[in-house]
Amino acid sequence: MNPLAWIFGLFLATLIGAVFFIVRPSKSYRMFGLCILVSWIGFAAGHFIAEGTGFRLWTAGALNLGGAVPGALIALVLLRLLALKEWN
Repeated sequence: MNPLAWIFGLFLATLIGAVFFIVRPSKSYRMFGLCILVSWIGFAAGHFIAEGTGFRLWTAGALNLGGAVPGALIALVLLRLLALKEWN
């Protein structure tokens, strides 16, 4: 992957994490940073799992968005479920 794909991926994952935090707000602003971090990790994991299995649904250059976006969303939902006490 070239550097522009990495930058675009980080931007998109950050946007997904920020929108998730806005839609599901928390009283703790530490959760905002955690949402961004978990979104980056889930986005990268989803991309590499999709690339490894040969799943090509929606691509943007070298970036496999068909696996990356669901990976980020699944990671954020898991964060929400695991951090219920901290979230409220």
